[in-house]
Amino acid sequence: MSRIARRLAPRLLSVALVTALPLCALAQAPAPKGKPGARGISAAPTSSGPAAPAATRVRLVLDAVVLPSSLDYSSVSTPLAYAEPATIRTSYEAGTGFGPGVALQVSLYRGFGILAGYSRATRDVTGTLDVSRPHPLYLNRPRTATAELSGYGYTESGIDLDLAFARSAGSIDWALFAGVTFFSVEADLLGAPTFNEQYPYEELTIASTPANAVDESATGFNVGGRLDYRLGAGKRFGLGISARYSSASVGLVAGADAAETTLDLGGFSVGGGVRIYF
Repeated sequence: MSRIARRLAPRLLSVALVTALPLCALAQAPAPKGKPGARGISAAPTSSGPAAPAATRVRLVLDAVVLPSSLDYSSVSTPLAYAEPATIRTSYEAGTGFGPGVALQVSLYRGFGILAGYSRATRDVTGTLDVSRPHPLYLNRPRTATAELSGYGYTESGIDLDLAFARSAGSIDWALFAGVTFFSVEADLLGAPTFNEQYPYEELTIASTPANAVDESATGFNVGGRLDYRLGAGKRFGLGISARYSSASVGLVAGADAAETTLDLGGFSVGGGVRIYF
């Protein structure tokens, strides 16, 4: 019995294919054209307006980004001078950050998708320097001096990998996103200052305050949203604003005698710019 079944199976399969293929072709064929009301021909439904555009799957975001809050941090070093430890305290203030930002968001299922972005912001840094330096001739008689710091720099960049949700309603397009941020920071910290000292060494003057560029990386998180307005009949371009909060901490060390300086990266940022939809 099994031998007969093996012989009949290919033939039955061939008959089924020959029968099914014409039926599939007939089902996919367009309806015949003719005058509405003619025998065997039903009136085709008419559309009162243009066809709805296809759902947007890809959004390209090009922003100018601002970090409005300033960033404060400090460092302490204790190098030896004249057989005693000196103390050098430095306070920094990094002003408002500015830079570009770009992101690509892809919707995969019912508005849910992924977002990948990159941003880079620079800040101008000022600060103050307080020095307590031992006397070269007498023990336990330190001299003090102060100075202002200027011309220092701070650069922070971040790569965002997020889960995102986006929706469109007419000309309005909006999105929410959250995920991980990979930070990279380069900050100018005080190197080894030089001093003017003359006999009888009662007065101390700071001669120079060189900067030492220190870089480090850290991993944190981000969460934010975006609101856009789509332009034109095709709605392929738009303008929009975005807001994001990100956070991470990193430690920087300016030199062998310096303690670690802790920086709080990220913070609140806003952006605005051009949108392109695909």
